Parts: sequence; structure tokens; C-alpha cells
Amino acid sequence: MYRLSEEESLIRKTVRDFATRELAPLVAEAERTGCFPREHILPRMAALGLFSVCVPPELGGVGGTTLMLCIIGEEVARIAGGFAIGVMASVVSPSALVKLSGGRVAAPVLASLLEGMVMPAMAFTEPGAGSDLVAIRTKVTRTEHGLVLDGAKAFISNGPTADVYLVAAVRAEAMEASREERAKGLGVYVVPRGLDGFSIGKPLEKLGMRSSETGELHFDGVLLPPGPGLGAAKTEGDKKSGMRAMMDLLDYNRLYIAALSIGIAQAAFEASLEYVKQRRAFDKPIGHHQATGFKVARMAMKLDAARALVQRACELYDGGGRCAREVAEAKLYASEAAVEITSDAVQIHGAYGYTEEFAVERYFRDAKVGTIWEGTSEIQQQIICRELGLYD
Repeated sequence: MYRLSEEESLIRKTVRDFATRELAPLVAEAERTGCFPREHILPRMAALGLFSVCVPPELGGVGGTTLMLCIIGEEVARIAGGFAIGVMASVVSPSALVKLSGGRVAAPVLASLLEGMVMPAMAFTEPGAGSDLVAIRTKVTRTEHGLVLDGAKAFISNGPTADVYLVAAVRAEAMEASREERAKGLGVYVVPRGLDGFSIGKPLEKLGMRSSETGELHFDGVLLPPGPGLGAAKTEGDKKSGMRAMMDLLDYNRLYIAALSIGIAQAAFEASLEYVKQRRAFDKPIGHHQATGFKVARMAMKLDAARALVQRACELYDGGGRCAREVAEAKLYASEAAVEITSDAVQIHGAYGYTEEFAVERYFRDAKVGTIWEGTSEIQQQIICRELGLYD
């Protein structure tokens, strides 16, 4: 279990109560239609101050720890993984923009995010570049009229419906340079919906996370607004710029995905624990049979281990030290444990678990993407190997 401060315990209770009361009734319809009910979720979460976490008070936030962001993701995912992804950019992007801009993010943009007035999306992945950020082809060209964006993004959560996008791009002059120079040219640009040349593909149909909308983005000569508007918040020119800033933001996102995975697994564990106490076979509850009871015991163990790894990584991240290995371990373990726990939950429920009558089939479908998003399990293992000194 997490070792929570008084403030962290309070935010956990606040989010759990809110998610149980306000979000649970929305899940069935959102899953059926494949639409994220933003109007019922974002303003209410904003009113609770959940988008203000990790934003300094002088900028309109409430401060707090990275673990608080993870708690928000876990508790929302416990109700619906798709909802946790739908709100991810709203939870993470305000503090991310403050980090990336060195606190110089345009005030109207930040205020809109904190108040839940706009829905953001993070656009990093491309058709030919996912985990390898240095390989992205979306570029920003400086012209006499301003910055112009060209390229495409794929598999973007909130892509079809977001109001504003945090788009990863490379400066045009670094496009054909060495990987080291390309990495220095990486930046994040805030792009509002509706600009000329900016088109959005139709929502993708997915195995899981159906209550989160995912799609493609296309940029064809998109002229970005000049500062101090939306286009002013970017990593270019900051002390922590280029690849370093991108990896810092990825660590942030990976911790959220790890916590989201824990939330889905927690829901599967709770459903299984209740089921094995009630379902009887051979004149006793099936939890009394070791073949089943041991599965539930290992679920509990994996959840505790995953939370311990996430908390350690969050504390290191907030401390400002190097934490690539710890973040990778947390994301790798939590996401793979979620797949194992939800698979066991389906097995425990037997034929019922394979039907839509029980939510465990949804948990099983939703959990898998955690091993793919924000760097696959293979990428996380590569990071760990590198940090152990196995690579030159």
C-alpha cells in the first residue's frame, strides 16, 4: 500500500467518492457509444481542484506531489480505464506546461486548463515513430510569418475531440542532422483546434478503452499563433529543452499510466475477491480452494508491489534526481501485473467472466494497452538495461 500524507489521503478519498458517485453511472453509455462524456466530467473534476495539482499556487494551482496525480489516475481508472485516459491530459498537462515553459505558460491557456474549460491532448506518437521520439518527422519551420507546423500524429487519445494539442515536433533545420542534433531540436508546441491546415481523422475502433476517443492528426502548413498566445508555450530555448525535456515529460506520463494500470487491476481484484467469497463449488466458497484462493493472494501481492514501485519513483521524480530506471520499473511492473491480474479475474469468474454481464471482461481488455502506451514493455526493459550499464 502507499504511505500517504494527510493531503494525499484526502485527495484519494475525494477522487474515490467522486468517481463512485459521479463517474460510475456514465460508464455503460460511454462504453456503448465510444464517446468520452467530457461535459459531465471535466468541469466537475476541475471544481474539485484536481487539474490544479502540481501547479504552483502563484500560477493558480494547489501544489502537491506527483503521487497525487497518480492517485487521481488510479481512482478514476478503478471505475473506467477509458475515463482515466480521457482525463489524463487534463490532469497532467497543466503542470507539464509549467515545467516545459519554465513557468512562462500563457496565463489564459493555463487558466482554461485548470478550470476544465478546454480538453487537451498530448500528441507525440506518429505512424512511423512511437517509442523512438528522436525519429519523429513532424517539423516546425521558422518563416517570416511565424512558426509553421507540418506532419502527422497517430493513436492520439482525445485526438478527435480535444480543443488544444501539445504537439511534439523537430525544428526543420535539425531534421536531417545526426540523432544527437535532432534530439536537441525536439520541442512541444501548443496547437489550438481549428487552425487552417489542421485536420483530424475519424475515431479509431479499439480493443479496449472504448470510452476514450483516439484518432489521427494531420498538419499541412499550419501557422502557429504568435506569443503570448497558445504557441508561446514550448520547450524551445528553455534550460531543460529538447530531448531532456521530452523524456522528463514522458517519465511524468509513464507514472500516470502505471497508476492507471493499478486502478484497473484494483477493480478486477475487488470483483474477484467478492466473487470467490460468494460462488460455491464442492460445498464451499471457491476461495477456499487453493487453485482459486492463491490467485487472489497473488493479485493482492502484485498490487502492493506495484504501488510501492510507483511511490518510490514518484518520490525520486519530485526530488529532482535521476529516476529513469525507477520510472521504467514502475511502469513495466504495474502494466504487466494489470494484464496478469485482469486475466486471472476472467478465469476466476469462469464463463461469466467472458460475458459483458460482468465488468471483468472490460478490465481485461483495458489493461493490455498499458504495456504499449508511453513506451512499450520492451522499451522499459531497454531503459532498465541501459541504467544497469549493460549498454555502451
